[in-house]
Amino acid sequence: NQDEFMASANYLQEAVDRGWYDPQSGKPFVWQEAYTPLPQEYATGRFWLFYSTYAPHLADWPERTLTGDPLQPINPYRQTVEPLSLYPFSAKPERKLSVRDVIDFQRSVFEGTIYDITADPNWLVPNVKGGYAKSPLATPFPSNDLRMLLKLTNRRPVARHRGHYGMVCQLRAWLPDAIGGVYWVYLDNPYFSPYVPIYAGVTETAECYRIYHPDQYSDQSARWTIDFVDNLAGLRFQKAIEVVRSVRDPWETQIFSRQDSIETEAAKRYKKNPDAGRAFLTRYCVGLQQQVPVLFIRLRETLISQFTNNRE
Repeated sequence: NQDEFMASANYLQEAVDRGWYDPQSGKPFVWQEAYTPLPQEYATGRFWLFYSTYAPHLADWPERTLTGDPLQPINPYRQTVEPLSLYPFSAKPERKLSVRDVIDFQRSVFEGTIYDITADPNWLVPNVKGGYAKSPLATPFPSNDLRMLLKLTNRRPVARHRGHYGMVCQLRAWLPDAIGGVYWVYLDNPYFSPYVPIYAGVTETAECYRIYHPDQYSDQSARWTIDFVDNLAGLRFQKAIEVVRSVRDPWETQIFSRQDSIETEAAKRYKKNPDAGRAFLTRYCVGLQQQVPVLFIRLRETLISQFTNNRE
């Protein structure tokens, strides 16, 4: 379809010359199959998660949800799986997605699937009932040393603990550019970080969002305070993440619940004076950013108080 796709003039001939496609075979030319070897499973997990989540009826996706068998997640990493041609270049979601839907996906660690690292049977420990239970240490972000100790795979979830920052971009053409464009930004690891709005019209960001020295911790750096909590949660991850969510989620939800009223006020001011509208948004966004290190320093204190080894 030349109206929707661009390709080099020799896109097919190159495959013929290399023996990767035989025009006499009678089979259609599928560029993903010609130019891509059958992938190993570690390369397709996020493809599968995205398409099976947002376009579940587009194709007959492989079944990879957990069924209760503790050995189910033990080997899906290096085996050869379905060809990449199963996955389209893009797909229309079967339902309208909100910003929070995309955030939820960016925070995914394959919960409920065979790719969930915390479901690996090596995390199972004896319980008081004579059976086995998931260790409170089970984390989707194990260190390299922990991976080697427990023989865990190097599976990469969607959320990454080695990140720097990321965002969801929300664009609304019916609003002035300064208000209609907003980046929902996270720092460090989206699984822990709140998503904070930064509108296109702001003229500055908070200093705590500009400071980060990778070799020196600072309470003045929002990213460092999030990273501290991210690391500290490893003391008792299964319990610690619930503490984090109990603080972060209500704070983040309040931002979304106020979005319409904030933008209505910003639009009113912007109509009278664009600079006044931008100043209003700047104060709002900077104020939220300044709350983040305060929030996570408090979380840090809560986590160390609850999960200190003095309580063992």
